[in-house]
Amino acid sequence: MIKTEKPNRLSPVNLPHFMRGYIAFIVAALLFFNYGLLIDDNKNMNLMSSDIKISYSEDGNNSSDYSYLSGDGVVIAVADTGIDLDHACFRNSTLETGSPGIEHRKLVYLNDTIDDWDNRGHQQYRHGTHIAGILACDPVGGDLDMRSMSYNSRLIFQDIVNSSGWVPPDDVTELLAEASKHGAIINSWSWGDNSIEYTNRSKLIDEYTSENPWSLVFVAAGNNGRTVLEPANSYNVVSVSASNSEENGSVWPSSSKGPDVNGRRGIFVSSPGVNVVSAKADGDKFSMNNDSYSNTGTSMATPMAASFTALLQEMVVEDFGFYPSAVMLKAMLAYSGESLHADYPDFIQGYGRPDLSNFNNNFKIHDSYKVDDWVSVLSKRGYELDDLKNNPWNGSEASGPFLSTNDSWTNSYKPIKGQDLKVVMSYNARSNDYAIDDMRLIVRTDDGRYAIDDDFGNREYSQMYYESWNSPLSMNSSNETTVMIKLPYEELEGCEWVTVEVVAKNIFNGTNKGMLGLEGDKLGFGIIISGVDDLTENSAPKINIVNEPHKGENISQDFSILVNVTDEEGDGFEIGFRGFNDNFSIEFDRCFAIGNKTSQINCNISIDNDFTPFIINREDWYLEITVRDDNSSFWTTSKSNNYTTANFTIWIDNELLGTDTIQKDVIDNIDNDNELGLISIGLFGLIFGIIIGACVMFSRLIRPSTNDVLPPFFTEDE
Repeated sequence: MIKTEKPNRLSPVNLPHFMRGYIAFIVAALLFFNYGLLIDDNKNMNLMSSDIKISYSEDGNNSSDYSYLSGDGVVIAVADTGIDLDHACFRNSTLETGSPGIEHRKLVYLNDTIDDWDNRGHQQYRHGTHIAGILACDPVGGDLDMRSMSYNSRLIFQDIVNSSGWVPPDDVTELLAEASKHGAIINSWSWGDNSIEYTNRSKLIDEYTSENPWSLVFVAAGNNGRTVLEPANSYNVVSVSASNSEENGSVWPSSSKGPDVNGRRGIFVSSPGVNVVSAKADGDKFSMNNDSYSNTGTSMATPMAASFTALLQEMVVEDFGFYPSAVMLKAMLAYSGESLHADYPDFIQGYGRPDLSNFNNNFKIHDSYKVDDWVSVLSKRGYELDDLKNNPWNGSEASGPFLSTNDSWTNSYKPIKGQDLKVVMSYNARSNDYAIDDMRLIVRTDDGRYAIDDDFGNREYSQMYYESWNSPLSMNSSNETTVMIKLPYEELEGCEWVTVEVVAKNIFNGTNKGMLGLEGDKLGFGIIISGVDDLTENSAPKINIVNEPHKGENISQDFSILVNVTDEEGDGFEIGFRGFNDNFSIEFDRCFAIGNKTSQINCNISIDNDFTPFIINREDWYLEITVRDDNSSFWTTSKSNNYTTANFTIWIDNELLGTDTIQKDVIDNIDNDNELGLISIGLFGLIFGIIIGACVMFSRLIRPSTNDVLPPFFTEDE
């Protein structure tokens, strides 16, 4: 409704009749005189146009096929009872055992200082050959049932058993240094003492892996059905329990379980370890045997997990172009886990059984330790633990970041519709001789909520909180060095962005400032994220014209313009249409539209409704389409794009235009001499105003007085 106002002192109701007539005369005259001047300023006038039609199309998500993975290019170190080198799984060819070395088909290096074979009479004879077969068996002329997951990987074998029994070195870092020197990141150890304590061996593993980011140790949890044994209770190892191989399998009852003596979960993953078929040693160096047998235990589950991780190493090299660090591999291994009995990590199954299909959705990784050549970095420092301690590394050549206390790494992403958000972060902590390092993982949403690492509350997904309720860093820290957040896609509906944050809540402040390692004050991490896309700077929506007026075309009836618009970011856009020439601009308001992703817009234009009362018979008409990205996010700005058609002519006979008397040459004269036309229209208005004014004055003279009557102010409904 148009709102009325009370009359003021100059209201016509308080004036004599002749004065009212005089004013009407003046107003009419001025209005009509100025019409010719006002019409040139009507570029912002909005006129009606016809309806529009919009159609949408959306892209789906891609998945990856990792069937090509075979461990190619990966070297795995295994310390065990010995290896039957002439077995079909390992010998150089069908007829030749070959000598271990860089050119050997399977064995890059053999440490035979204790023993040179998997010999009869030695403790757990055949154990080493069986383990080696699970890791890298690719039989030549043998039983393909023995073939390993990572059958194209190669081995460093360290024999640590003689006739007296198991004799691993007192300083087990010697094994790790030797493995690194010959190119192995992954180490597989299916042994340990019958102790649940955090031993010196446990401590040495944590010290070495803190100094060498490219050393990852897989350790069997034990077969006692109770607490995890050493050295599987080291902070930085992958401790493995055994499961059966069924699709809906379960953990082998005799597997050791957590929590460990440090109060941590104790189990990292659970791999098939029941009735595993692999190579069988015969104790004969010259038999060229092809034998196999099955065995059960966490000893078998451990190389299964290591073999799977060899595929992950190959994946990163092939798809991302660098060798992953130990923490990157741990994060990916945890991410791959498929629950056996619970939907969250626990002290029996850890993160569950590794499953390559969990990488079918798009994912992103970040490795603080990413370098072009990790062997070169280590060789400059030395491979032995003492060498590494004496030559600390500041992370130069690596991608970083490396965090000190209160530092953080933050990145924002766009949730993918219909996909759960899953994030796993891993880091290596110092041994328990040092204050425990505490790195936190946080996911924040744009509506003020957050989730904190390892806060599942006995359910599949992480708990969510509002920041106003509590600060995430005030939440209890887990004692784990690999942590997870998982959110269902329903929780992220309507969220334009999420932020993933790694916070160094408390890092040991060592004497080597700005350095990594045991006495440093910085730590790196590996992280994998799925269910998100990168937030990128918007590009302007693209305009593709399907149908438009042709150059020089004369239009005498209603017409349309058909446009395809593509917004690659898919965050929405708005589109508007106008017609214009040197004198006029007409906005086609009803063709305004909002689109998303890919849209087709059809704007139907009516000459009678859209162009009248403008002088439309002209040769210099154009149509302009303007598309603006509707993005208003914090990380980007709106972008626009324009398209202008070629000029066209409108020439019609219309009574409103008087085209039967106003000829084309007159229109041309108006275009060439606009001022003359405006004056002519003004004179016409003046004459017409005089006539109207005279009539008003005459009528007022003969009309009775109505001074005491309020004027009939016009109202209309909303």
